[in-house]
Amino acid sequence: MPNFTAEELTTICLNTFQKLNIPAAEAEIVTRSMVDANRFGHDSHGVIHLPKYVRELEVGLIQPGAPIETLHESASIAVLDGNWGFGPVIATRAVALAIKKAKQTDISSVAVSRCNEVGRLGGYACLAADAEMIGLLMANDHGGGTCVVPHGGVEGRLSTNPIACAVPIDGQNPIVLDMSTSTVASGKIRVKQHQNDPVPHGWLIDAEGESTTDASDFYGVPPAALLPFGGIAQHKGFGLSVIVDILSGALTGAGCSKSEDARVGNGLFVLVINIASFREFPGFSAEIERFIGYLKLAKRAAGVDAIRMPGERGWEEQRKREREGIPIDTETWQQIQTLQSSS
Repeated sequence: MPNFTAEELTTICLNTFQKLNIPAAEAEIVTRSMVDANRFGHDSHGVIHLPKYVRELEVGLIQPGAPIETLHESASIAVLDGNWGFGPVIATRAVALAIKKAKQTDISSVAVSRCNEVGRLGGYACLAADAEMIGLLMANDHGGGTCVVPHGGVEGRLSTNPIACAVPIDGQNPIVLDMSTSTVASGKIRVKQHQNDPVPHGWLIDAEGESTTDASDFYGVPPAALLPFGGIAQHKGFGLSVIVDILSGALTGAGCSKSEDARVGNGLFVLVINIASFREFPGFSAEIERFIGYLKLAKRAAGVDAIRMPGERGWEEQRKREREGIPIDTETWQQIQTLQSSS
């Protein structure tokens, strides 16, 4: 697999968007979303999406420069209509608005509909952490993308319904929980397919409910489907997915998961908590540091080199990729090269 620096990937993405006459400010936000995902090891949300963005732009699914309308607003909440603009642009605006409101009202929430795919949720949660606030985000697929079975079913009825939360720590990287409520994000199946690798048992079941390790089954007819996370306790992942779908779909107006004529995008729910409204940030941060130390001092299982907090592997991967470069699978790189030659 070829390796690239973040700067090289950024230049490739920006040049591609420039040839498509995408406004520079929007191109920068979308590019940063993808490249940061690769930097943190979330390749399923990285530049693998660049060809998809181009296809959706060509057929008019993404509307560059679309106005982000405020449908309803109070001091502490807002309901936004993204008018099918770029997902990362809309999500960045939604979180910035939630941060602004939380400074005045202690806790704020922003609901978003008609928004294209936003990418890695954890990056947006970190915007709140940068402001010494707690950011909590969740998203569904705007009623489409039903690729996850309900607990006990063998047919897709839910999207991967991710949830992310970032907790700031003074002078340190934040704690970042960024997870799908399915066993894995659907994009990881695409990565496995591009790498010609089998998927692990327990990720997918076919239309008969049997485990499959063939990534191409996920894109077949009838398609294989992802399982909720949880292993023997999959009912917990399913239950959490239902709540995410309600907050991201019913509350935002985007709609909960359904199959008939639903457009794939993201319904997005953002919640921001201003820590300073509850207690002074240094005291909060000190308690988090103490808590982390306590957890890390637990006796470790055989073969475990360290107990890591949520998001810690991502920060470690970022440092590694800054040193060694960002690997891009051959299929994705070939698709990107095709984009460049055809532009």
